[in-house]
Amino acid sequence: MARLKIADGSEIYGDALQYDAFNDPASGDADYYLAEARRARGPVLELACGTGRLTIPFKKAGVDITGLDSAAPMLAQARAKAAAAGAQVRFVPGDARKFSLGRKFKLIFMAFNSVQHLGGRRDMEGLFASVRRHLAPGGRFIFDAFSPDPRYLTRDPEELLPVAYYDDPSGPGKILVNERYSYDKVAQTSRIDWYYRREKDGKTVKKRLNLRCFFPEELLALAHYNGFRVAARYGGFRREAFDGNSSRQVLVCRPRP
Repeated sequence: MARLKIADGSEIYGDALQYDAFNDPASGDADYYLAEARRARGPVLELACGTGRLTIPFKKAGVDITGLDSAAPMLAQARAKAAAAGAQVRFVPGDARKFSLGRKFKLIFMAFNSVQHLGGRRDMEGLFASVRRHLAPGGRFIFDAFSPDPRYLTRDPEELLPVAYYDDPSGPGKILVNERYSYDKVAQTSRIDWYYRREKDGKTVKKRLNLRCFFPEELLALAHYNGFRVAARYGGFRREAFDGNSSRQVLVCRPRP
């Protein structure tokens, strides 16, 4: 297995087949990001593109798009899927905190909570600085993250709950995924353990997922102090207003002069 370089040490990106099976169906964000990509009317960059869930169909829809990710297994799967779909997509290895592509983009986006893998102040500074260097005049940076729910953050750390049940992509049978969750108050990070149990033989594999929790005012401040203004903030992918009931934060950012 290729060595992963996920900023927070999450382990779920080493098996791209399991990742795709677990996340199908995905988050319902495709229509929103495709509309924004078309609106950009120019080159688009997806950060943390994973296995090409958005990158490949966007390319087939006529978008000039590049995908960047730090996990080699995910990029390998993305390239295989692109070839099978007959899509010529440029996938590049890179770290969202410090990438250099020698090209400007009208839109850079980071979907599916991926920004939550960048937990530290310097991580976010690196992300915003790298994005700013790569934005063409008039370009935008769009990303989404969960809006933390205190009720979820106080879950019993010993509680084990089923969260997924799907066909095993590596062979016959099913995979049952159980989740154990705890909240690290100091790091402001959700620590999630997923237990993948293969039904045909009972073999169980444990993998860790870490997600930094960004509270609403914190995200606005991070954008501001890193040279961006938030042009719009939504509570979901239908552009609904953000309020106290929103489970998601979608931020549309532009560099400040």
